[in-house]
Amino acid sequence: MSDDFIKAVAGVAHQLVDLCQENRALRAELRELAFSFLKATEYQEPRPHPVILNGGSTVAPPETPQVVEPQPVRETAAKPEKVSAEPAGPLPKLTFGGLRDTDESDFSKKNWTTGWSPEHADLELIEARCRLKAEGARWAAARRRALAAGEDFRLEIEPQDRDIIEKAKLLEECFLWMNHPSGPSPEDLTLFDNVAGCFETLATAMALVQKVLPQADANRELMEKSLDLLAEAQSALRASITLIDGPNDTDQYQVFSWLRYMASQQQIFIQRFMRADDPADPTEYNTLSTRIRQAESTLQTAKQAEKQQQSRFQKIRYHLKSITAGRGTDHDWRTIATNVDELVSQGVPPSNRELRELLMPVVDDMPELAENPPGLQLVLREIDRYLAVRQQETDDEETVTPSADVRQAAQLLKGRSMALIGGDRRPNSQRALERAFDLEELVWIEAKEHQSLDTFEPHIARDDVAVVVLAIRWSSHSFGDVRLFCEKYGKPLVRLPAGYNPNQVASHIVSQCSARLASDTVKN
Repeated sequence: MSDDFIKAVAGVAHQLVDLCQENRALRAELRELAFSFLKATEYQEPRPHPVILNGGSTVAPPETPQVVEPQPVRETAAKPEKVSAEPAGPLPKLTFGGLRDTDESDFSKKNWTTGWSPEHADLELIEARCRLKAEGARWAAARRRALAAGEDFRLEIEPQDRDIIEKAKLLEECFLWMNHPSGPSPEDLTLFDNVAGCFETLATAMALVQKVLPQADANRELMEKSLDLLAEAQSALRASITLIDGPNDTDQYQVFSWLRYMASQQQIFIQRFMRADDPADPTEYNTLSTRIRQAESTLQTAKQAEKQQQSRFQKIRYHLKSITAGRGTDHDWRTIATNVDELVSQGVPPSNRELRELLMPVVDDMPELAENPPGLQLVLREIDRYLAVRQQETDDEETVTPSADVRQAAQLLKGRSMALIGGDRRPNSQRALERAFDLEELVWIEAKEHQSLDTFEPHIARDDVAVVVLAIRWSSHSFGDVRLFCEKYGKPLVRLPAGYNPNQVASHIVSQCSARLASDTVKN
């Protein structure tokens, strides 16, 4: 067979390959022709011819061979062994230059979801397959354009065919249907670009969800947002595949199933893009990708803030250790106050449990600072409210060994009453102060924000009230405003910067007005 003949046949074959890429009917006919050739060339046993008689009638050959006289043996060349009519194995498919399957199974009909459960979905694997499918869709369009432009198949096209198939083999259950010979072949190749963009967008949404999942409980809002974006991405992909008359994609289906499962588990309602009659726009994948990146940026900001918060909590713990060990200084207290204020400004609620449990054991020992940051004031107020509620729910009272100041204050206040302004009334603390100072009554005036000062006057004016104590930490009212009433009714005013521990209260009473109380006791 001459070289010219082989080249001519190869040229015709290449032309047929090019035509097949754009003409599905021609491709089907050529495949049918190929199978017909295979069938026609199968080996068949030769059948003996019938015997023709003189009269023209025929007689079927006998079933048994006729006996013939033996002939002299002649040396002849060895005859080749008879080839079996049964083929050794299935013949390979004729692809006419198309991509070969990774095996002989029909990928387009295989159900990769058999035995698959959304509860055990491998999100990282789905993301990887989507990224490769995006690459496959782009190559499907580029391949057809290259064929139409007459590029050399063996040098320019076939190597890339092999490359993308090798990549698919590395991923479990990855079928690149868009690169299969029986895959869709739309006239408008830009539709493949939409499919590629939608696959890439779905992969990006999957990556976001995997980052948010570990923080699902702490950042509920972002979790809901990420599921909404993922629902839109899988819906857009489904719509883009429908436009090219493509098959149901396994990864899109698995993402859809996982979304339903996760929404049920997290009790999240996904409002849109979970029904066939509510598809996302497949041409808006760029806009969707931008929104996904914005959500990821929000996540990164939240992680950075969380890291900063943990650093501030660590600083608070460090300085509290010095205080509880008896080595505390003003620097320790100021550092704690600054970090508490920063935490609140960054969004940590003043009622945060971790913060409350850190400060509660030392809150009554906190000295008066030159300036109480607003965040610290909010936290101290929440601690006071918590302690007030807890004391109402329990009868447990802390036993404190009375100091010398407590004994002195008790001598000055015995049988008399004391007014205390500020904070929420703590029943146990109230009883402890009454017993420690041998009071007739502790008049606890709860000071609320924006409360009128006029409500204080009747209590301060009482004849049995010997002293007025203003808990400045818990009160929003200034010392000067309350002092006007005290001066009007001749009552000493004590500024209480710390808590309600009898030893602390007594210390401030003795240091600020013991002489005046002693003088009043003599007068009475």
